[in-house]
Amino acid sequence: LLSIFPRHVAEALRDGRKPAPEHRDSVTIFFSDIVGFTNISGTLEPHKVSDMLDRLYSRFDELSRETGIFKVETIGDAYMAVANLVEEQHGDHAARIALF
Repeated sequence: LLSIFPRHVAEALRDGRKPAPEHRDSVTIFFSDIVGFTNISGTLEPHKVSDMLDRLYSRFDELSRETGIFKVETIGDAYMAVANLVEEQHGDHAARIALF
């Protein structure tokens, strides 16, 4: 559960509690998609595609931990993360994403 939910939500679910809804006035979302991924993956061996994605998204994961940005999901060649969602980051959530 900790790999897909914020800690407090995962703990509530684990304990059989319903997580309370939360509100943020604003969040900043990072979304990446590799341009030409279908063509790129069609020219490479499968293990090279997997290695490329692993290196890229491992680095994104490191950056998310360093900057306090919450990783939402990776699907194929897409990566999504959010600032000011799990941690209060009122003053600089957009800057955190810009530096991401």
